Formats: sequence, C-alpha cells, structure tokens
Amino acid sequence: MTHTCTLKDATAQAPRNGTDAPDRRPIALVAWHATEAVLRHSQATLARIDLTQPQWWALNNISRAEHGLSREEILAVDVPYGMGAEAMVHAADALVHRGWLVPDAHGRRHLTEEGLAGLAAAREHMAQVRADLVGDVAEEEYAAAVSVLQRVIENLAAKDGARRDDAGEEVRAGAA
Repeated sequence: MTHTCTLKDATAQAPRNGTDAPDRRPIALVAWHATEAVLRHSQATLARIDLTQPQWWALNNISRAEHGLSREEILAVDVPYGMGAEAMVHAADALVHRGWLVPDAHGRRHLTEEGLAGLAAAREHMAQVRADLVGDVAEEEYAAAVSVLQRVIENLAAKDGARRDDAGEEVRAGAA
C-alpha cells in the first residue's frame, strides 16, 4: 500500500530534533518536500495543455536563443532535478514531430507558429503556477527564503571544497 502525503503532512510529521519549533525542522526535508510540491503542481498544470516539463524547458530555452538551438546545444543546457540532458533532447524531438519546432538547414531548431502559440499558453499556465506557489507569501519573504537556501548551498559547497566552473559544473578541490 502506497501512502502519499501532502507538503503540510510532511512538514507536520517531520522530525523536529526534540522541539516543535518550526525553525528546528530539517531544512533539507522541508526543501525536498517543497521541490516535490512545486514539481507536482507545475507538471500537472502543464499536462492540462498536453506538455511535459522537459518540453516546457526546451521551448523556453529554444525561444530565448536568437538563432535557435542545435541538438548539441540542447544537450549542453543544464537540466534540473537530475533528469539529464537527454530528457530535453527527447522533448525537443517530440516537439519537432508535434510541429512546434522545425530544424533549419543547419539542424538548429526554431519555434513554428504552433510552437509560439504553445509557448504563450505554457507561459500563462506557468504564471499561474507561480501565483499558486507564492499564494499569500510576500515577495520579501519569498526572496528571503530563496536567499537563505542559496546561502545554505554556498556554505556547504565551501565546506565540501566544491566550487563551480564557468559552465556551472561542480569542480572538486584539487581537480584539474
């Protein structure tokens, strides 16, 4: 039997290190559940317009590239959530078959009129996801939460000896 829990359930049930104070909840657990909730909501929202999250990323990245993107450039895009670059390449291929992208003579993919219309619809849906996500959270609170999480990442990267190269890839101390 599979048990599913909501973000509220998960944070309410989270180990509290001997205290009920919200500031004592494990940040990794709360961040993980927040990530899952955001992904679940955004994926469900995109599914309403028959789009996957990798297809959304592909459309968004290709639309921002002045001359479109080649398959190799799509592979080089940083894909979050451990999905791997192949997920976006497969998504772009599916969008070519759908008629939303078209490769030019050099293999660079560009949005078609249908793709532009789909991108506009996806942007509207994702704007609603953002509104749902923020809810009654003030912009200052949202910015502070993001800032704190970013500082946690930087603090731990410094402790672990990790740093980022110009492409954003993690480089371990002592690595060439």
